[in-house]
Amino acid sequence: MKVFKQFTFDVAHSLPDWPGLHGHSYTAEVWFEGSATDGYVVPEGVLTHQIEAVRSRLDHTYLNDLIDLPTSENIARWIWQQLFPIGSLVKVRVFRGSIGFGVEYDLADARAEGMA
Repeated sequence: MKVFKQFTFDVAHSLPDWPGLHGHSYTAEVWFEGSATDGYVVPEGVLTHQIEAVRSRLDHTYLNDLIDLPTSENIARWIWQQLFPIGSLVKVRVFRGSIGFGVEYDLADARAEGMA
């Protein structure tokens, strides 16, 4: 069984190819997979608490202070690193709806990069 949770955050950053301070609104989805033998893939209270901790670290921040090169890809990696210890994480999606652009970082990517 798979469960997911979405959250949104607004950030500012600067990038080498887009110099100068600018901001974006993001939506993230985090996906977990498991058997739910006890009724949950991940207990909803645990999931909500952990995601709120991640969202609050991102929301209304200057991302360059948190992530060296804060591209959408690296934001997805950073979220993965924060939530992987919960267990059964299989996918992180980061999406900028205003331009229809998103990235997906999954378990295969994490394994290939030594993060799972």
